[in-house]
Amino acid sequence: MPLTPDQQQAVANHLKSRAQPPQCPVCGAANMVIREHLTLLSTPDEDATSEPLINVACKYCGHVLHFSPSLLGISVE
Repeated sequence: MPLTPDQQQAVANHLKSRAQPPQCPVCGAANMVIREHLTLLSTPDEDATSEPLINVACKYCGHVLHFSPSLLGISVE
């Protein structure tokens, strides 16, 4: 399930309001990019529901951060 451009902008606005500029925790580069596709983490519990995660990647070293859409106030349903 891809994020819309509006959802990607909402993520960017959230990150900019919390960290100016958002920096990679591995290499310190300030060139993070919000990836279009979400990640679903599987769980061993068949009855548990998986929350999708927003991927934010460093364009320099490739490190990926995951953010909870529900905690950012973004609906991805």
